Amino acid sequence: MGTWGPGPFANDAAAEFLDMLRASSARVISNVLSKIAGAPAGKYIDVDDGGAGWAACEMVALAFGYGDDAELLDDHVLDLAGKLRPNEQHRLLALAVLYRIADRDHSELAGLWHEGSGGANFDMALEHLRVRLQAAGQGARQLSKPRPGDVIALPDARSSARLIVVQVVGPGEVAVFEGTCANDKAAIDCVTDRSARRIPVLVNKLVRRGRVLGNVPLRKDLKGKRMYAGEAGAIDQYVLMTASAGGTRQVPYEEARDHDEHRHYDKDAICAIALGTQQVARVRSPDEREAALRVRNAEKWATRRQITTPGPFGDVVLLEGLLQWLEQYGIDNAVKRQNDVAIGMQGYGRPNEDSERYSYAFAGLVAIWRGTWPRDMWPAELAGRLPSLPNDALMTQALNAARILAGRVLTRDAELRLIWDDAPDKGAALRKLIASLQQALAE
Repeated sequence: MGTWGPGPFANDAAAEFLDMLRASSARVISNVLSKIAGAPAGKYIDVDDGGAGWAACEMVALAFGYGDDAELLDDHVLDLAGKLRPNEQHRLLALAVLYRIADRDHSELAGLWHEGSGGANFDMALEHLRVRLQAAGQGARQLSKPRPGDVIALPDARSSARLIVVQVVGPGEVAVFEGTCANDKAAIDCVTDRSARRIPVLVNKLVRRGRVLGNVPLRKDLKGKRMYAGEAGAIDQYVLMTASAGGTRQVPYEEARDHDEHRHYDKDAICAIALGTQQVARVRSPDEREAALRVRNAEKWATRRQITTPGPFGDVVLLEGLLQWLEQYGIDNAVKRQNDVAIGMQGYGRPNEDSERYSYAFAGLVAIWRGTWPRDMWPAELAGRLPSLPNDALMTQALNAARILAGRVLTRDAELRLIWDDAPDKGAALRKLIASLQQALAE
């Protein structure tokens, strides 16, 4: 999964689910929940289905007005939830889905969470959601949210007697008005004639930090769709999107640099923008992003060069983890996963050494399976654990994926390249190995 973080919406599968939800909310929720709840007992639930299922369960709770008060959700999530109707069938399906995705033996999502230290938090989050869904059986509650036109007054950090004024433009977006106001009346009046800058924010969080003074129709210059730029996972990839993360599309840097950056400004930053002491940010160039990565990771990468090698099996500890995964879930799942990564159906935020090494090791393993790369490339200490050759159909799929994945080791967004480029002799060794691997996969 390209994005991985805490909460039901902090993964790629959830993001894809939310995109689909915009088109047909009730049908999408039914499909996602039914796929898991209706699967045969004991069926393995992969991480993408589990991630989408978790997000769908949370949306059902939100539809009933039983969102998590402790979690400050993005405004586009609340906007989508506000368009949903409480559905008792969805609620019952969601309770069944939570049981399935919490089962470590049959849920990849649960298994991945429990590989690290976050397993207990994951279990608690699902249990808390289950309690809220059960409580929703008593009846729906009203889901309140800020409305376009709402005028919010924030206290000026320099003087509590002065107010910073913003106006809600839409989901995840406000207009920040220049300067300060002395009182509530002046704050309401200023939205008609002062200059303003639209920025993305978590509106529901901002409301908690200030006071809603009233609702004033938006000016003409504050209406309409506005696009913001974002830095995608790869160093040279950028996207444009609305403040609520809708309408996302990839663009080159030359287009992205002309738009304000999509970032959620907090209350202090909003005050600084109003006072003119902070500029609204723009995205960095690819060269700036790579330079920042090198500075930030210089010490870590120096350490990695001391304990790993440029070869595909150069990190034995990580390779052992991959072997454990293979032994638990099987070669067929590994081939499917790496094929999905190769064709872009699954992925990870690059640069990311660990995930890149999984794909790099997989490509090397395929070359050994084919007999076109020396078997002694495999670490001697793991000689007895070389995975068995897959069947012909799987091998064809594995080879196609391996050819693509091997070619990505030296791309601009590869952390492996960045690590070894700072050691010229090892960087040359990496390039030699990749050339050899690509030839072995091409034969």
